[in-house]
Amino acid sequence: MSRNDLWIDVKMPYAEGKKLAYAYNRAMESTTAEWVLFLDQDLFICNKRWYEMSIRAIRQVGHDAGWITAVTNRIGNPGQRAPNAPATHDLVEHIAYAKHMYETFGDQVVRFRGALCGFFILTSKTAWKKAGGFNEGRTGLNGVDNDYSRAVQRAGYTLYGMPGLYFYHMWREKNRLMKW
Repeated sequence: MSRNDLWIDVKMPYAEGKKLAYAYNRAMESTTAEWVLFLDQDLFICNKRWYEMSIRAIRQVGHDAGWITAVTNRIGNPGQRAPNAPATHDLVEHIAYAKHMYETFGDQVVRFRGALCGFFILTSKTAWKKAGGFNEGRTGLNGVDNDYSRAVQRAGYTLYGMPGLYFYHMWREKNRLMKW
């Protein structure tokens, strides 16, 4: 692979009836890219370098990665939660915090253990195939991400995170903030 032919297909999958695993699998089947990034619909990009950081992370860990993630303010997995993230919904504060996180950690990539939450899933088509895809037997939204992170680990891949890449996540606040 040359330096210039690595690219990431960025997707926000959706399927009626909260069939998230189905939507993820259809997105993977439809792409010609080796690397796909799934973003939650309630995620706000706070770091202008997010795409380049993702490319550099792939180059650092290579095809050993089953999943590369970022950090956020609000998520179920404490390992993916950024320390001291702003408690407000002010995006200006979150952008300043993202800059701080990037200045602190840069392009560092670290190993993660356990089950990951899926606000930011950067995965390869090869790992997805070897892991058997996303579990469509799981109904609804919850647990699809955890199942996939375990499946890629069972398939021999490693989970990684980028502590310098921070996103604001409305998770569990969207019902209160977006009543319209």
